[in-house]
Amino acid sequence: MSQVKQANETTLSKLVRFVNQRPGLDFCNYGDIKMYRSESREITNDRNDFFELLAFANIVAENLEEKITNYLRNESGRLTIDESGRLQYCTGQYFPTEYRPAANRVLRSIIWDELRKTYETGNDIRKAAKRNLSRRVIKHYFN
Repeated sequence: MSQVKQANETTLSKLVRFVNQRPGLDFCNYGDIKMYRSESREITNDRNDFFELLAFANIVAENLEEKITNYLRNESGRLTIDESGRLQYCTGQYFPTEYRPAANRVLRSIIWDELRKTYETGNDIRKAAKRNLSRRVIKHYFN
């Protein structure tokens, strides 16, 4: 992708492109096909979680684009955005299993901050999230 096109791309579209990239699983890292496919399914589920969180974030957050940009610039974490507007990810142990949950945590934090404006306690926020998100997403990101 050219630099000109990247410069005009929104942070949200960069984040979506980041999540949609192929994970790059290497079959050599797994003992058998069953383990490989299990890991692959989990990575796909992480992608589905991202789009579920994104849909909910669009509902609860005004100026979502701005909030994502501010979060990636100001919060410490593995996923950030540099001065030139490029997403940067610092791998912990194994990129294919980490990068999508990192994007999910960005959205989870934005959702939490937005719901905090309406609800008083963490339990109330979790209940509101539970009414709108799947069990899997609640289990992984709101427990």
